[in-house]
Amino acid sequence: MEKAQSASKTCDICVSAPGRNYCEQCNQLFCDGCKISHLRAKISENHSFLSGPNINPEVKQYCKEHDENFIYYCKECDSPICKICVIKKHKSHDFAEIKESTEGIKNEVKTVIDMKMRNLQSKITDIDQGTNTYQADVQKVIQVIKEEGRHLKEMIDKKVEGLINTVKEKDRRNVQTLQSVGNELKTALDKAKEQQKFYQDTQGIKDTTKLLQKLKRIKSQIDQMEEEMKIPIMPSVKYAKKTVAEGEIGNLFGELTFGETVKKEENPKPKENVRVTRTAKQYRYRCSYCK
Repeated sequence: MEKAQSASKTCDICVSAPGRNYCEQCNQLFCDGCKISHLRAKISENHSFLSGPNINPEVKQYCKEHDENFIYYCKECDSPICKICVIKKHKSHDFAEIKESTEGIKNEVKTVIDMKMRNLQSKITDIDQGTNTYQADVQKVIQVIKEEGRHLKEMIDKKVEGLINTVKEKDRRNVQTLQSVGNELKTALDKAKEQQKFYQDTQGIKDTTKLLQKLKRIKSQIDQMEEEMKIPIMPSVKYAKKTVAEGEIGNLFGELTFGETVKKEENPKPKENVRVTRTAKQYRYRCSYCK
């Protein structure tokens, strides 16, 4: 059988107008007028056409064994067949017109594509929502770490202030005590100077008895000052600095962990085992939800 020519040729019927329509059953090019007449004929009223300036009838498949168009589809053998194949090899098989089978496969493929697209879109939405949730958690963790750091710093500042105040208060009391003792010593020193002056005044006394009395009185005053004045134990202060390792500082903070969150479906669906073939009856598995 001679194959149809390209769509740029003239109509195979009237051989005058451009053949823009290709009949899949007759394997011929039709102009618009001849196409209308062809579909009005009872024998060809159900024929299908490919129309347009870019149709390429050369790609239409033929049965190589019988050199005939594929017009049927054997559902049991899952292959296109010509009219001769039907009689010789597929007579007892279940078959249908190839156009009908193609439309069925087309609808099935579209259903599978739509289902896959919805599934992928749902997963993309889950990723977006999960990313937003994760980013929000990151900001919360950062805020908690900052607050914990501020809290620890406040406690350290409070401890530092407490230690300094303790040192200052102890220093105030010790200095006050030392100043008090110092003032007493100054007073005693003044008295000693006074006794020194009395001693110097005795240098001009000629009367031995009177001089003896004066010296005894001066000595008594000096002896009393030595008994009354006692030097206190001098205070001291030291600070033993503690060396803190970096790892020990980490023990003051909470524990930071990273993990993965797996979304669990409330009603998980079984794994889809849908194998697309050329006809609906050729499905090896059926989706329990789509049915």
